[in-house]
Amino acid sequence: MPTGYVFDEIFTRHNFPGHPENASRLMAVMSYLDENGILSELTLVPSRPATREELESCHRGGYIDFVEEVSRTGGGMLDPDTYTNQFSYEAALCAAGGLIDLTAAVVSGHLDNGFALVRPPGHHATPERAMGFCLFGNVAIAARSACRAMGLKRVAIVDFDVHHGNGTQAILNDDPAVLFISTHQYPFYPGTGDLTETGIDEAKGTKVNIPLRAKTGDEGFKHLFHEVVFPILRRFKPELMLVSIGFDCHWKDPLANIELSLTGYHWLCQSLSDLAAELCKGRIVFTLEGGYDLEVLAPGVGNVFRVLLGDPDFHDDLGESFWAEADVSRLVSDLKRIHDL
Repeated sequence: MPTGYVFDEIFTRHNFPGHPENASRLMAVMSYLDENGILSELTLVPSRPATREELESCHRGGYIDFVEEVSRTGGGMLDPDTYTNQFSYEAALCAAGGLIDLTAAVVSGHLDNGFALVRPPGHHATPERAMGFCLFGNVAIAARSACRAMGLKRVAIVDFDVHHGNGTQAILNDDPAVLFISTHQYPFYPGTGDLTETGIDEAKGTKVNIPLRAKTGDEGFKHLFHEVVFPILRRFKPELMLVSIGFDCHWKDPLANIELSLTGYHWLCQSLSDLAAELCKGRIVFTLEGGYDLEVLAPGVGNVFRVLLGDPDFHDDLGESFWAEADVSRLVSDLKRIHDL
């Protein structure tokens, strides 16, 4: 079955030249996919605006109205990091709606898997505020739709952006139907994501935070995923896997220093795809979060599509970080104790 993708020109109209999260990110990605013969192998899932009901499954009505009004009147800064212009509200609606429809196509079997090339990103947006370049919680909205509209009972979200997916967690913190696993540099923006944050009420234990030291690197990620992430996913038995992927964990990215390589990213994506085949009929959907170095972002996205298409090849012209990797054995032990592994 085909691999799907979401892209729309409206995503490039949400733009602030000079800001790290700008339209050149998707332009570079689309050029790379076209020039490397990947785009022609993919099936486009058209974007469409998320409905008010879909948005309100995760966000308060007053906040939605606020974003719409600011954008309609020309835009402005919603916090010190997060901008809008006259196209931002429409772009954010279509980012959420496009991811919902891509997810639905995978759940229904019309597509094998997919990657939503959307912006603005979403995993920092809380129920009532914009944060960290994000307006609406795309992956949380898609997860809620998978449960409420598509009839799934267990959805897993794996988030390996360099920043904690605080918005996704805040939206889903009391929802036992959604397993949320986040790896992120800590302490770092936005300051949340301690390993003791495990969900509330009936969802206790379904939120897994893996706070990483600087220079965790490829081997640290492999150790953590083998010892913690994969066992938790197998225990949860998701019917669908959603992946919030940020390429700002790469050693070349200017905003942080986790020190992953593109080879490490490829291993993560291939391993999660293989696990989705084992656990949930191959149902896996990626959505784009961070990543601000275009020499990393474009081939990184290309490598994800190669995994989804079943192509064993991948490209890493940048190589590995020269830093010595941090020891994660203590973190692994703590996580195993907290999550009864």
